[in-house]
Amino acid sequence: MAVDDVRLTVTAVPAVRGRIVTTPDGRLLRRVGGDSQPLRGDAMARFVREREQRTAEDQPVVAFDPSGFSIEAINEALVADGRPTIDAARVPHALADLRVAIAASPPLDQRVLRAAVVLFAREPRDFFRGAAVQLVRRSGTGPEAGPSIERAECSGPLAETVACSMDFITRHSAGLEFVAGSRRETLPAYPPTVVREAVVNALAHRDYGLAGATVDVTVWDDRVEIRSPGGLPGHITVDNMRGEHYSRNPRIMRVLKTLGYVEEYGEGVDRMFREMEARLMEPPMFEATTASVTVTLRNRVLVDVDDQVWLTQFGKDELARDEARVLVAARRQGAVTPRSLRASFPEADVDATLKQLVSRGLLRRVGNRGGSRYVLSDATIARAGTGPPADQQIHRQTLLDHVRRRGSLSSAEGAVLLARDLPYARALLNEFAEIGLVRAEGRTRARRYYPN
Repeated sequence: MAVDDVRLTVTAVPAVRGRIVTTPDGRLLRRVGGDSQPLRGDAMARFVREREQRTAEDQPVVAFDPSGFSIEAINEALVADGRPTIDAARVPHALADLRVAIAASPPLDQRVLRAAVVLFAREPRDFFRGAAVQLVRRSGTGPEAGPSIERAECSGPLAETVACSMDFITRHSAGLEFVAGSRRETLPAYPPTVVREAVVNALAHRDYGLAGATVDVTVWDDRVEIRSPGGLPGHITVDNMRGEHYSRNPRIMRVLKTLGYVEEYGEGVDRMFREMEARLMEPPMFEATTASVTVTLRNRVLVDVDDQVWLTQFGKDELARDEARVLVAARRQGAVTPRSLRASFPEADVDATLKQLVSRGLLRRVGNRGGSRYVLSDATIARAGTGPPADQQIHRQTLLDHVRRRGSLSSAEGAVLLARDLPYARALLNEFAEIGLVRAEGRTRARRYYPN
């Protein structure tokens, strides 16, 4: 063919299907930029499995020993699957019933798969070195690796590994403390269901062919990062993962769904986004390479703790991000107008959001045309409380925030801060001391209050 009088030769190379092509000396090459580089080790094994549409969870375990498996974990899965419980002698049969072993006769000759090890082995690292979660709490926000405060490793039956990982993340993620009446309560720094979904996804979708790689969790001051070995499976991309589904480890996923760790295939990531939106937190951020997938959860929020607590009165899937922001504005200001909302949220579709909230009975329109404004509906107030919080509740939270920010506060300083009299500020601070929110040191006029 010719292009602008320049003769070109076009060569078409058809895709090779059904077999793997190697060089004459047995090497498997991949194209990287302008070079052809050989695949080695785990990379070669992963390529072969993908071409043959096999997954590492199907690899048989060498030297199967029933005593290395948790009867309790197996029975929990059997009961959830509507099957009777078993004793140690029937472990091989149970694993076959749960589709994580290939039945054979005699039973001890059956092929127990790596999926069974991941789900039910007491110490899966005896079979597979990477069957663990490595966790570290680092001070600061990075990106350079700051000093580590604590390290831990979680391993065992998958359900126990999830629980162990959740406990570490919760302990090292400072919740938001607030005062409800005379009670001290804590709002988790991250929605627990979102953290659980991220941990379960990392364990369920990781590439178990990467024998030496673990799931890695890093807890920073402002975020949690969860890295899973292996790139995104199948046709999944960072852009389509909210709506598409592909399971790298269908046997493991089936058991997790039976146990209730997975509700519906393909909905977990979308639920993570919705629940972060409901708390007016930044959405989860996913990053993927050919070697790993990392999800980052940040604890920054768009409203203060009192508004976050108020929003928890609504269902976690009930409010979209803009709807929650408009409701908070109506609560704080008593009434909002389309003009004021456009000034506050220029990127939002204010008219559509207001129409939706009115149609659902969450806001009430007052007035007509140019003079219309929107207030919380009676149903919303009955469900989640009155509009703006009472003065005393605001004063409680203001004092508590200042004690934590400044490191200490006196009654006199509190009175100036609130523009109220001294006995009023002292009474609130002493109330905090009685319920353990702060620590009082000194007597009468010299008394100061410190964070607990």
